[in-house]
Amino acid sequence: MSPGPGPAARERPRTQPQARPEAAAKQRSPWPTVVVVTVLLVAGLVANMISQGSRSAGSVPAADEVRVQNAIVFLVDDMPDFSCEEAHLYLPRSSRWLRDQGTCFESATTSTPVCCPARAQVQTGQLSHNNRVVSQTAARNLDVRDTVQHDLGLLGIDTYGIGKNLNGIDATEYHGTDGRPTGFASFDFWNSYRGAPGAFRLYDDLGRRYTPTDGLGTTATNGAFLDSYLDDKLGSGESFLVYDAFFAPHKQGVGGSVADLPPVSPAHADSPVPPFRFAPEGSGTDKLPIFQGARFSRAYYERLFTARVRALHDVDDEMAAVFQRLEDAGELDRTAVIFASDNGYTDRGQANWEGKSIPYPAATNIPMLAHFPGRAPAVDGRPVALVDIAPTLYDVFGVAPGHVVDGHSLLGDHRRDHVYAEFYNENSGLSRRESGPLASNLRSWRVVKEGRKAYVEWYGNVGDVVFREYYEDPGMTKNLLSPVHADERPARETVQRFQRLLQQYGTCQGTEAQGSPSPCP
Repeated sequence: MSPGPGPAARERPRTQPQARPEAAAKQRSPWPTVVVVTVLLVAGLVANMISQGSRSAGSVPAADEVRVQNAIVFLVDDMPDFSCEEAHLYLPRSSRWLRDQGTCFESATTSTPVCCPARAQVQTGQLSHNNRVVSQTAARNLDVRDTVQHDLGLLGIDTYGIGKNLNGIDATEYHGTDGRPTGFASFDFWNSYRGAPGAFRLYDDLGRRYTPTDGLGTTATNGAFLDSYLDDKLGSGESFLVYDAFFAPHKQGVGGSVADLPPVSPAHADSPVPPFRFAPEGSGTDKLPIFQGARFSRAYYERLFTARVRALHDVDDEMAAVFQRLEDAGELDRTAVIFASDNGYTDRGQANWEGKSIPYPAATNIPMLAHFPGRAPAVDGRPVALVDIAPTLYDVFGVAPGHVVDGHSLLGDHRRDHVYAEFYNENSGLSRRESGPLASNLRSWRVVKEGRKAYVEWYGNVGDVVFREYYEDPGMTKNLLSPVHADERPARETVQRFQRLLQQYGTCQGTEAQGSPSPCP
């Protein structure tokens, strides 16, 4: 069944967010008579984050030794995945805390590989078909009551948003007491497609819109805003959540000129980058015509890759400065920090494509690392996703969400048997500015993965399936349903099983642990 133009509005179960009691508390179920999630924290705001079976008992401090009362989410824009082994090449400074002292998630994905829907998933812990932010122009569908910042704010935790939020919402919509709520107590956001100094406009929680004249690009601007916020919060004893969303390493434009590349500061104009691995797929005749034949030359992709990594190095500097400040202030052991990208990006010619929005690993796989106080350094190979960030934040603060979430806390021991993602066709000016003309005309699709296997359906305008793909290689380069590979076609029963899984997850809501009758993976 096709995602269609977007899921219909429906009443979603909601409860009032509440701090968990001191003992092994349980969340009230949104579904009648069903016991919801067994609490993952043992003590109100204690977030020593002991996940059952995922750490040895000796690696976790006693409950009264570690109290996590703050959290920061660093979100970058369009960053391709990199391995935990190579994390220090992409994050040379902050990997000291995020990888060497933290948890690196080797198999992280986004459930909708495009900016606005991905960011809505971070804030709600819900898949796009449940939070209804299915496209770049659907930000107004977000119900702010279904966000983690809203729930934490109700319990007295200060929340602050910085940088790029949800595309397509004008600054004037946030103005005054009747303006559109974001759930954040305060914010300094922008919806910009250019990150160089003087080329972007900001808007704040009063609806004021302005172009900075301080000579700073968006990356340094994010750093300055967070630095000012920490001036007020550190040492105050007040708990806080910061959502710090960088524009980098997003391109300046959708073309191939130098002006379209991500802006890089002079400090990293010549900084070393990891080895470039050109990865076109050859003819691509077993895929849709849009993926047949490489789009650009190796030289172009290498130039793009280099600029992208160096732009991330600028972000890395800002994150490292925050880590150092938290450490110097004695607050690092009370602050959880999560780093992730909203989606991946094909900047090495993968799938003969440049961009995002596609069901293949280059666009759906993302980097994700975290610093959790009281947790031994680890590489976690479980499949995790952006929808897991909000449940993790609830876990950190010991709060039961006031709405149904589709994700799982990164601090627990849940292991997905399947990975699901979806994309909704959108042809709009906003989409063309964000993703380019080709991506804005992509058909809707859904994909479900099971280990090395993956099944994809592409949909027409009336919900009909127009193309199917089945893979048994993790790179999704050999479509075994294509006539090109007729001698390797999978059994009919295998394809039918994946079709049922795709239909099941395309309408899933909540999790099995919450007692959902149609749980998400």
